[in-house]
Amino acid sequence: MKLRCRVSHESLLPHCRTQDAEVPREIPSQGGNAVKNLSSSGKTSLIVLAACFWIPSFVAEAATIRVDCPSASLQAAIEKSRARDTLLVSGTCSENVVVHEEVVGITLDGQGKATINALDPGKPAVRITGRGITVRGFTVTGGGNGIRVERGGDALIDGNTVEKVGTFGIIVYTGFAVIINNTIQNNPQSGIAIAGASFAHIGFVTGGDKAASPNFIQNNGAAGIVVSRSSSARIVGNIIRNNKRYGVEATRVSQVDVANNTIEGNGQDGIFVSRNSHVTVGSSLPGGKIFRIPNTTASNNGGVGIRCTRNSSADGRLGSLNGDKGAKAFDPSCVDDLES
Repeated sequence: MKLRCRVSHESLLPHCRTQDAEVPREIPSQGGNAVKNLSSSGKTSLIVLAACFWIPSFVAEAATIRVDCPSASLQAAIEKSRARDTLLVSGTCSENVVVHEEVVGITLDGQGKATINALDPGKPAVRITGRGITVRGFTVTGGGNGIRVERGGDALIDGNTVEKVGTFGIIVYTGFAVIINNTIQNNPQSGIAIAGASFAHIGFVTGGDKAASPNFIQNNGAAGIVVSRSSSARIVGNIIRNNKRYGVEATRVSQVDVANNTIEGNGQDGIFVSRNSHVTVGSSLPGGKIFRIPNTTASNNGGVGIRCTRNSSADGRLGSLNGDKGAKAFDPSCVDDLES
């Protein structure tokens, strides 16, 4: 007799079948009758029942756990958490936080008032290699990077202020992230960096969104957003302004869709595409209206609206993207398929 078990996502209990008959998942209240009623195969059915009622260690109700820093450690609470738990955090957590790869589906909720102030400048303030992790409602300062998603990790980064960290505000390296409703400012490197064959949604969650969930990406020491090293990103509905270099940079064989953003006041170009990369600006992008609206500039960028160099290309609608040196500049190695 072959036993085949699967774990139901809804119940998290094994559902088992034999070749002959389905074995019930509930044990009758009277132990003596239970064995008789399982099936006609007697002892074999008892073994099957025992196998089917093995409950894996992750079978637990999702919990809401309060973490009051600094008297409690956020890291210690993460280590004890289980799948789908929510950690409600208050106070200032003076620590570098790591969400390891075995951690799945937890939410770190700063409730709009908690702070993670990382003390070790050589490590990220928040490092994520787990899956389905949400970081919401924190002020994140200190550390090397502010929030780093890497090594196959994926995260929703929602409603945080990431400022005055050591290098990049948010970096996704060999991972995936949805980045919405954040303020990312006053960091010495780029506000957001997507690199190492990574992918990100910046300013929206899914292609079905009817409205953007804008990030304010401003006053950073390099680009507002840089997408590099065979990565891709869709950047929709954000305010990207007053960064020292570019508003958006696509480089080193990367692909970026940029629509419905305000890109203004950046020290060099609004959008810079180079090194065998491609940018599409607000045209035939898949999805609803927000994905098709061109980008705008009210206060000129320091260079041009969009610049292309080194075997790269751009298409879509230019919109009002502009700079002190004009709307666009393409070197002879580039392909200009922009519409007016």
